[in-house]
Amino acid sequence: MNPMVRIGLILFLVIFQTTIYYAIPALSHFVDLLITFVIYAGLFLPFLESVFLILVLGALMDSITGGLFGLYLSIYFWIIVGLRPFVMLLNLKNAHTLRLLLGTAIGFENLMLYIGTIALKQEIVFSSESMREMAYQLFWTLVLGPFFIRLLNAVDHHLKVNAQSK
Repeated sequence: MNPMVRIGLILFLVIFQTTIYYAIPALSHFVDLLITFVIYAGLFLPFLESVFLILVLGALMDSITGGLFGLYLSIYFWIIVGLRPFVMLLNLKNAHTLRLLLGTAIGFENLMLYIGTIALKQEIVFSSESMREMAYQLFWTLVLGPFFIRLLNAVDHHLKVNAQSK
């Protein structure tokens, strides 16, 4: 896939997840598509390309969300850096491996967002509603995340094959 197509995909995912996604009540706290893309980029793309894409994604999310600037950027960057040692060690075709990596990334993201919320509001904000939303998000990401990662990888592979055949 062309890097410009990937940036277009990032723009689509950011717009979809920040506007359309939360406007539909049935989709709120469904699969975290951005973390799924981050895991895909960290596992299947060259390291420098994945870092560049994640820096663009993090800067976009930080600009849109209005929270602590740099929070999403650092979350996504550390997920990419943390994934790199596992690329050679793990069987990336195994759905359980992808679920483990997705679950760890979702947990890390939620922990960092929670810490950022505490730092911004200067108080501990903890409710059963937020825990339920995190549990739903984790559940659906673990169920559907490997499918989305495989879909992105298949589309990427298909576009590479078509580009080489021309």
